[in-house]
Amino acid sequence: MTEFTHYDQHAKELVTQYESLSFEEVHAGLLDLLPAPGSTILDVGAGSGRDAAWLASHGYDVVAVEPSDTMRSQARELHGSQHIHWLSDSLPDLAQVRRLGLTFDLILLSAVWMHVQPAARARALRKLATLLAPSGRIAISLRLGKPDTARAMYEVTLHELSGHAQQFGLRLLRASDSADRLGRPGIAWTTAVFGLPDDGIGALPLLRHLVLVDEKSSTYKIALLRIVARIADTAGGCARHEADHVALPMGLAALFWMRMYKPLIENGLPQMPLSRAGTKPGFVTDSFNALRLIHPVELRVGAVFEGDTARHLHRSLWEIARTIRQMPAKYLCWPASSESIFDIHALRQTAAPSRLVIDEPFLWSFGELRVPLQIWQALTRYNVWVEPVLVTEWVRLIESYAAKRLPDSGQGAHALLAWADPERDTRIARAAVARLREAGKSVYCVWSGQRLRDDYDVDHCFPFAAWPCGDAWNLLPASKKINNEKSNRLVTQAALEYASDRITSWWADAFLSVDSDASRRFFLEAGQTLPLLTDRAQVSDVIDAMKVHRIRLAKDQGLRPWEPRRAAPTADMSVPRPHHGGVLLTE
Repeated sequence: MTEFTHYDQHAKELVTQYESLSFEEVHAGLLDLLPAPGSTILDVGAGSGRDAAWLASHGYDVVAVEPSDTMRSQARELHGSQHIHWLSDSLPDLAQVRRLGLTFDLILLSAVWMHVQPAARARALRKLATLLAPSGRIAISLRLGKPDTARAMYEVTLHELSGHAQQFGLRLLRASDSADRLGRPGIAWTTAVFGLPDDGIGALPLLRHLVLVDEKSSTYKIALLRIVARIADTAGGCARHEADHVALPMGLAALFWMRMYKPLIENGLPQMPLSRAGTKPGFVTDSFNALRLIHPVELRVGAVFEGDTARHLHRSLWEIARTIRQMPAKYLCWPASSESIFDIHALRQTAAPSRLVIDEPFLWSFGELRVPLQIWQALTRYNVWVEPVLVTEWVRLIESYAAKRLPDSGQGAHALLAWADPERDTRIARAAVARLREAGKSVYCVWSGQRLRDDYDVDHCFPFAAWPCGDAWNLLPASKKINNEKSNRLVTQAALEYASDRITSWWADAFLSVDSDASRRFFLEAGQTLPLLTDRAQVSDVIDAMKVHRIRLAKDQGLRPWEPRRAAPTADMSVPRPHHGGVLLTE
């Protein structure tokens, strides 16, 4: 799908044509295969939005992909459901979809496959397979008949499609034929439905081999795997998605390495056999030791360090990056092969600064760590199970290295290997409320619109107990009654949509209009933890990213939904107002 001019030029006519048919007419053979309501569906080549709208109205969250700007614009006007998330993207790569970090229970390609160039079809199907949930389905309708060259069409067959599917572990579950619903002569349709016998990418067996079977002379291999797992789970917004891999900032890998190893080294837990000469890890230099007073949780994006601390941190991170490149990244290999799984593109070391800001340019200045796509996706989806296995194996290695010298090392190691999550701290939001009130401004509950008195709460939009995040974008003023009612439940898509204007107004007043540093930090934190955000994100982009992340949390965490009861407006309630303009993150 590389040419969309015809669809831009004839959008109005095509929308009318597509809307003349119903979902049930076109996809009668799929109705009994639809996943349970609440599932996530990807509609590739969504056209007029007819199918996406029907699916959304039946309880599904839909990511609708349409590369034609004109078609997509008309579809959004025609079908404004809050359960449809529109993207400008296309096969074969679906780069924007992959950045979401979602997997889908159904992937629908209705009248799309004939637009994919034959040479790109295998790559396109591979990408679709990696986006599929373990029990998901891919439904592809094939247009049989003479291709319409005016619309960049190519001949398709079920035999060719099934051959590609077999390469990626997809098996044909159903094939059904139907006449052309518009009555066009010489045209017929076959709908093919494919599924995965397992996770479809072979990454989980590989990870199991690396964790439990692969030979280890230190804890370094486990550490690198856990670093990638932690970034996939908590900092996926930092990733750059390429055709067959994900690139991560090497500085972030080094930072996470330091956060994990610092408590272990400072408490004397061995990371390699004591019988080896020079058992102190090579990255434990004078600069590493000089950072003893820095708590691991302080080593995070947005932090600022000055003077000797900045210089020691800079040098230590470079030494860690060198260790990762020369040791675990080099020796973590594909089974029965000497080929490294992870590829590191290193940059030349720079001079240590007197002031260091841990931001995106700094983290990328160390180079990049390239992670195979299937491993990244497995860790993104299944880290809740993978990371405990990694920690258990790390503890086992420490116990074996310590032997009888550290009889309590197992229990101590488990405690010291616990990831240092941020504390439940809402002071930045409370300080903003105080500042606004001193300036004579009112503050409103984002969920109800009620003007807040002195007795109020700061709510974590996404529950801290399930997903520890104290970033400014996640801290919202709320009435005590509503916050208690919400508790650890997950806000619904409808409630998030309803509150969007009040949320963006709060952000603007509390953080984005303070100074450039506060605004920069706001977007820096959001860009690390939320999908889709670029270095020129606007507040509307943050809201959209929150909606996508809410789907992931609902899917992965199984949180109970929450939606506030909407009361009639009173004199003490604000009327949602549109934001006065996007705030850009500038360099």
